Amino acid sequence: MLAGLLALAPGAAGAAPGAARDRSVERGNTVLDRDTGEMVVTAAAAVRMGIVAGAGDVVVQPPLGFGFGFKLAIYPVRAGPMRFGFTFNGGHDRFMSRRVIVSQSMTDPGTTVMTPRWSVLTHTDLALGLGFQIPAGPLIFELGGGGGLGVSSYRRAVSVDTQGDDVTVAYSPLLRADVSVGIPIRRNQGLAIGLDLQKYFSDKRVVTIPDAPQGAPPDSVVFDLILNVTLAYQMWF
Repeated sequence: MLAGLLALAPGAAGAAPGAARDRSVERGNTVLDRDTGEMVVTAAAAVRMGIVAGAGDVVVQPPLGFGFGFKLAIYPVRAGPMRFGFTFNGGHDRFMSRRVIVSQSMTDPGTTVMTPRWSVLTHTDLALGLGFQIPAGPLIFELGGGGGLGVSSYRRAVSVDTQGDDVTVAYSPLLRADVSVGIPIRRNQGLAIGLDLQKYFSDKRVVTIPDAPQGAPPDSVVFDLILNVTLAYQMWF
């Protein structure tokens, strides 16, 4: 994937890092030409491919999902060959598991109807943290970590009637860590690919047995750990 993104930056592929950076600067990517003592502000909007890496996989199969995220960061301080600063991250992840519910037909007594339903696990995250930005030739690496608030929910499909679903909502502290590599393409705008890891510290339990009736006692914690692979449109100021 990184090789494919590099191909989007004309002149970057096959060139020495210094020459590739110079060509990128000629396309208006002046952020690559700044001293690390100069402040840089960055903003990004990303799509996420989520993976349930913790206990949540007992209710989501396969443990894959999707979502979106955004990032705002300011790096005002030189830290050797890097910049040091502050970050704000937010986003939403959704994981869905299909279930087929068998019920009696309302129009033809004695026959059964198979109705597909979806059980949904979601996480919404807001976090403040610290980060580093590392210019490297035509690329910009960023890594950071922080903490904040997570809002998680799990809706378990119980019957054909959506009003009968089990719904659990939890508010919990979270910790996150992330790393990304940005490729400025033109005028300090480009793409970035990354990874982020989020840990939700919730003790709220849910019902994990798909066929359990509504109101069954909760049996497991599912608001736990997720991993996201991200692709972002990023700007540097």
